[in-house]
Amino acid sequence: MKKNSTRQKIINSAYKLFYEKGFNGTSIDDILRDSGLNKGSLYHLFKSKKEVLLAVIHEKIAYNLEQKYKDVATVEHPLTYLEEKLLTTESFDFKHGCALNNLVQEMSPVDADVAKALLEAYDNLEHYYFLALKSMDMDEEKKQTLSKMMVATVEGAIMAAKASQDKTPYLRIIQQMFTLLPKPHR
Repeated sequence: MKKNSTRQKIINSAYKLFYEKGFNGTSIDDILRDSGLNKGSLYHLFKSKKEVLLAVIHEKIAYNLEQKYKDVATVEHPLTYLEEKLLTTESFDFKHGCALNNLVQEMSPVDADVAKALLEAYDNLEHYYFLALKSMDMDEEKKQTLSKMMVATVEGAIMAAKASQDKTPYLRIIQQMFTLLPKPHR
């Protein structure tokens, strides 16, 4: 098996398991069992479970966010684009919540390297929201603050859906958030 293919198998399995069980609830053996690989394959590519986690953050979580929001800066109506992205829930797993937020809550207070990687991913998410506000008639500092508030609102909405195991609270909160936002200039 190619090195890249093996690496991707490990990252995909670890992502799935960290998302479902958390970092601390997942063992190296769990990752190996899920990926169908042996310890030698994993340790040839990663020195530790922490290294696997950092790869998951950079290569899976950050990448997924980029793929979801990358067009926000180039579309004609970025706020509408963002709203549509957030209200499209077919592929969203409300049972487990947000992979990024779950790891932030579990790991940020525990490890500085992981906290830094998670903060970078979170900052990128806030930046996509900031780009969606580009047509708003307000200064940059207010847009920055509003983008942070929007991310916090979305994460809270995801938490409400996770707690209730129902997407209805999420959808209501997101819809309300967009009705409360100032209307962009067109």
